Amino acid sequence: MSGAGGPGVDGADIDAQASVLMQRGIQLMAEDGPGSASEALGCFDQALELRSGLPLDESPPWRYGTAACWLNRADALMRLGGPPQVAEALRSCDQAIALLVTLPLGEDPRFPRRLSMAHHNRGLFLQADGRGPVNEAIASFDQALAVLEGKHAEGLADRQYLRAVVSMNLASLLAGLGAPEFDARAQAAALHAIASVADLEREDLAAAEVGLKARHALCRTCAGRLSTVQPGAQDMPDDVHQATDAVDDGLALVRFWEQNGEARFRNVACDLFRFGSRVYLMYQPQFLQEFLDENLDPAASSAAYVQDEDIRAAAQEIVDLHARIYT
Repeated sequence: MSGAGGPGVDGADIDAQASVLMQRGIQLMAEDGPGSASEALGCFDQALELRSGLPLDESPPWRYGTAACWLNRADALMRLGGPPQVAEALRSCDQAIALLVTLPLGEDPRFPRRLSMAHHNRGLFLQADGRGPVNEAIASFDQALAVLEGKHAEGLADRQYLRAVVSMNLASLLAGLGAPEFDARAQAAALHAIASVADLEREDLAAAEVGLKARHALCRTCAGRLSTVQPGAQDMPDDVHQATDAVDDGLALVRFWEQNGEARFRNVACDLFRFGSRVYLMYQPQFLQEFLDENLDPAASSAAYVQDEDIRAAAQEIVDLHARIYT
């Protein structure tokens, strides 16, 4: 097809030139070196300039490719940071979404996938910015989930994982607000994320990370509600059972990966361990020692894990607290 960029210029050739620039930009982003984000942004801008000159109305793949330029541009801007860059990153997301919603979503599984991730990234950018109304970020995550729940996304091979990622980030946003009116939604989003990766957590590290972060968000919502309940109350709060289930399952997953030589989850494990031990101490002290023994047994995880400085410090904290309360 001629006409893009002037008579005799092949649109497919222009698109291919843009793809080369995009790949270079993506490589620079992966390097994460000094100035790499700025150089990557230059690549994405050049690719965008090339593709914006194409007759986009004639070709859904060209609109898709141009949207990719906008989204990668947004990623580079967020990497650079600063209020003007964040504002421009959000504008870039909006430009991408405006193109993506015009695509025939049922014709190519890449189309609904990219649209969902555009809404998702917009939510992350708004969350990172922290200055706009939180409802706007929530709405972006909801729109991402709506695309993934739609019929055009049914054939996506990684649909379960993508749903889990969006739900986990929504749960983390809502749990971080510390507002009781958002607790139910945060809990539902966290449970949705956990259920979505339940069959993948012991096979895939990325799925395991999503499941652990979702449990962390769930525990944060439980912590807020438990702070209003007096230990020793006649009726055991449902949040105690939900919190201990989330902690126990999460730490069992961490121990599984530790046994397989993977130590990347220790930070979240320490938070879960510290929170879980306090819940057991305050509400089910009869099970505290069992909890500690299970999580400090090197045969159940790894010697390095149980000797980790933060894990040992958390264990000592709860032992000291137990002594102050019960002796």
